[in-house]
Amino acid sequence: MSLNHGRSAVAGSESQGRVGQIPRLFVFDLEWQVEVKRGASREFCHIMAPGQDYYHRLLDGEIYLRSKDEKICLNCAARRGIISFEARKLRNPIDFDLADSAELDVYDPPSDLL
Repeated sequence: MSLNHGRSAVAGSESQGRVGQIPRLFVFDLEWQVEVKRGASREFCHIMAPGQDYYHRLLDGEIYLRSKDEKICLNCAARRGIISFEARKLRNPIDFDLADSAELDVYDPPSDLL
């Protein structure tokens, strides 16, 4: 919780007309789980940020990714390519105009032959 009198940062931004600026995040790798750091225990991101020669701490309330014993903050996960800011696209539909109809197999249901 921040120092904005108990309101969340999202609620504050909604009242200021900045709705929609928070990006949607996607994790497609099934071995990574999304968790929230709770408590005062010292836990660190397992990746050093560029220009740093140390592992940075995960802060209380911070959202991070976990896989087995490895914990990664969202910034490092984005640099590593674990999270995406765009949803997977649906498969492109087949354009039947590009295929020569003579090359396509025809299924004949009554005889079960191709």
